[in-house]
Amino acid sequence: MLSAGAQAVQSSASVPAAMLREDRTGVWNGPAPAGSMGRTQNGAMTAPPQSESTLLPGGTRMPLIGFGTYKVDKAESVRTAITKGYRLIDCAAYYKNEETVGQGMAEFIRDGHREELFIISKIWNTAHRPQLARESCEKTLKDLGCKYLDLMLMHWPDAWQPGSGDPGTPDESVTIQQTWEAMEKMVDDGLVKHLGVSNFSLTQVEGLLQHARIKPVANQIELHPFLAQRKLVGVCARKGVQCIAYSPLGHADATVLNHEVIQQVAQDLGRTPAQVCLKWNVQRGVTVIPRSQNPKNIKANIDGLFNWVLPREAKAKLDTLDVGSRKVSPKWHDWGNVEEGGATKPSIALA
Repeated sequence: MLSAGAQAVQSSASVPAAMLREDRTGVWNGPAPAGSMGRTQNGAMTAPPQSESTLLPGGTRMPLIGFGTYKVDKAESVRTAITKGYRLIDCAAYYKNEETVGQGMAEFIRDGHREELFIISKIWNTAHRPQLARESCEKTLKDLGCKYLDLMLMHWPDAWQPGSGDPGTPDESVTIQQTWEAMEKMVDDGLVKHLGVSNFSLTQVEGLLQHARIKPVANQIELHPFLAQRKLVGVCARKGVQCIAYSPLGHADATVLNHEVIQQVAQDLGRTPAQVCLKWNVQRGVTVIPRSQNPKNIKANIDGLFNWVLPREAKAKLDTLDVGSRKVSPKWHDWGNVEEGGATKPSIALA
């Protein structure tokens, strides 16, 4: 019997070379979604169903879909998500609702199922100083009713002076490295299992990787068909940093789900526009964290997500929508040059 790797090679060998070149988007367009090079029969992909989780460095598996809790103000919404099959719960101190989220998880945890959950939280900009970062983590654990977090993220690379509001006053007394060292101590003390970042550019991720004793395993960033960030996703993946997509449905911007291309692809596949957008990310190995308090949408977002794949033609149509359009872009944050970091793009190096 052939191994999985040998089967993959054998499968690829049966596809014409020109077809492979057409689908391999390479360094600058990021890895092609799993299954996108499979053959089709009557318009349906023949590739097997996708795994429901991704492997992090160290062997931990992280679900490829989670429940986002930004602006979630009902514990029942969290309970509904868990009932419908969500096992990743994405939280943040900044959301100011972790106690509510904890109430929603309480019964599931009390019944002995904590190990089934993958819980994420984040340290806010005003808590970058080491002692404040530690206090933020401890408060999060208390509010969520947990003994540990599966993943703690630095919410933004921007440090603000404590109590300085939103937006805050830049805090030049603390560096990313100092905050990260405080987060590493959380792992040492058993409060957190893994560390990561959010809203980091490629150069910032690479800089952190150079000095971190405990390497980041994730970078949570905005990702949807209008903001593919292929270079960031692809290079991070090759460096062992898993990207997590926030606002995968466009952050309540109706023009995303209502776009004619997304609507047409959804109609052709018998899916909802939201399912199509989520699948576009999940199929390239990116975890998504959609948010909803509508029980119908909570169910629809996860229902059967891993039982189908985007055909090559559908993916190609969605890929054309990428115009670098951010739906979350605070004025106080500098996104920098997206071409910085990694290897230099050939078209730039040869210019």
